[in-house]
Amino acid sequence: MLKVKSPIKFSPFLIACICLLVFSSATAREKNEAIYEENFKLYRQLESNSEKAKRPETWDLVGSTFYRIYSQNPDWKNSPLCLFVAARVYEKKSLRFKSPEDTEKALQYSREFVKVYPDDSLTDDSWLRVGRIHERRGEKKEAAAAYQRIVYGMEDSDTYEIAKKKLAIVTGAPTPRKAEPEPPEEIIPTPNPKGYAVIKKIRHWSTDDYTRVVIETDKDVKYTSRMLRPDPELKTPPRLYVDLEETILDNSIKVEPITKGLLEKISFASNRPGVSRIVLYIKDLEGHKVFSLGKSEQNPSFRLVMDIKGKGAQPEKIFAKDAPSYDKKGPSLESRIPEGEIASLKQALGLKVKTIVIDPGHGGHDPGAVGPSGLREKDVNLKIAKRLRERLIEEGKSFGIENVYLTRSTDRFIPLEERTAIARKRKADIFISIHCNGARRKKAHGIETYILGFTDDQTSLQLAARENATTTKGLNELGSTLKQYILSAKKEESQEVAGYVQKSIIQNVSVKYKYVNNKGVKKAPFVVLIGADVPSLLIEASFITNPREEKRLKSKAYIERIVDGIVLGIKKYSLQGQKVS
Repeated sequence: MLKVKSPIKFSPFLIACICLLVFSSATAREKNEAIYEENFKLYRQLESNSEKAKRPETWDLVGSTFYRIYSQNPDWKNSPLCLFVAARVYEKKSLRFKSPEDTEKALQYSREFVKVYPDDSLTDDSWLRVGRIHERRGEKKEAAAAYQRIVYGMEDSDTYEIAKKKLAIVTGAPTPRKAEPEPPEEIIPTPNPKGYAVIKKIRHWSTDDYTRVVIETDKDVKYTSRMLRPDPELKTPPRLYVDLEETILDNSIKVEPITKGLLEKISFASNRPGVSRIVLYIKDLEGHKVFSLGKSEQNPSFRLVMDIKGKGAQPEKIFAKDAPSYDKKGPSLESRIPEGEIASLKQALGLKVKTIVIDPGHGGHDPGAVGPSGLREKDVNLKIAKRLRERLIEEGKSFGIENVYLTRSTDRFIPLEERTAIARKRKADIFISIHCNGARRKKAHGIETYILGFTDDQTSLQLAARENATTTKGLNELGSTLKQYILSAKKEESQEVAGYVQKSIIQNVSVKYKYVNNKGVKKAPFVVLIGADVPSLLIEASFITNPREEKRLKSKAYIERIVDGIVLGIKKYSLQGQKVS
């Protein structure tokens, strides 16, 4: 029995559970959930700096209990968090009580975490702790090595900027001790007497032949856009500007420097009272599109998206008729190249799939759909995407794949418009967005794949609205801009990839599992697919709201079957005309 000094009082249940954990490994797994919950209650009291936090014995009890839970069953769903928190507890204990032994234990547990769980969402935080501990001990070489793990391998993690700054500190020239620190820049509140919408951010992403600029405001706004031709006399390049009505510019707004791409600069100013103008100075212009995305629960900003396409961009192989007619089913799309010749044309031109960008849907504060037992879509999407990336890296070289990227590798939120921009920035040949379906009817089940397109099917529209975090009315508000994107999208190629992938997933899953519902390849106006300009598909891997399929999505074997199907589908698309085993 663990002895502690009075007047500390521990929960009798917790002490009893610890005894069971120590003396009976057979029953320990059954008690894990209860011990975990009870220990977390005590841990929260320590974090809140209660009376219990004043005694080292309390910290040691909490830290050792978390470590024992992890060590008894490292594969348990909460074991990674237990090990992570154990390291955190001992780091805080070492700082509070000046204990080198606890510092060493925090370091040991953190290194154990990155070794046992290299792909967990807390791996970057563990490397950060390793670096932090070494840095405090004056071990700059070891600290730099830890920070480099994040800077040169976890670029999209939320600790990247912190690690980059710390790496510069431990490897750069020391700051003179007597130098006075610069005063923090004063943030002057933006006067807004009329309650106008406030322009908060201007973000941009660029490749050599494409640039996307996103303007964020805190309210929906009306806007007009116009393209100005270059003026040789004034030596001004082509300029695209938007005027946003009833808006003001936030005083803290800044634009990241433009280092590559189609833009010379981005300027912004109040054009006249209540109207803000943002101007893009363009080096090279083939075409442009401007559209808006309304506010949502997941993204509380109104966003205006400006896409610029340069003359160096690859020409479209699919063209719309000069005068498309629209009916309730959407535009009539016809290819000037017969569908049967698409594959042979691709082979004749030597067009290969070299780069794939995989997008795990949702993330961060946006959990996506949630299953009956609490399984979150964002977590399943990330598991599928990571495993798919691993498999494509392992096997993709045999059919031409050279690069595979994720839009996110940790549990963080990325706006929909940024996901497409990442695909363009990475020069993707195929863009795949991974999702799980959700429905009010628990009996709804099956697997389906979507491409960008119009539909009058209300189920598909409602699904698109959910994934877009908007309403079906919001889809209609995209209006002519959405039509332009769908007309210029790689429609036939997307349909072709989606067909191979959907068929392969269904065949692969059906071998092992019963009641697999093939819902086919469909079209819907998904915002995440807008502007990718390459074959793009959105896979709804199963209904997480269906109890049977939620249980399957918890299984590594089921996820492996889905991933196998996607890999085989991409392989078949890449090796059209050749025999694929």
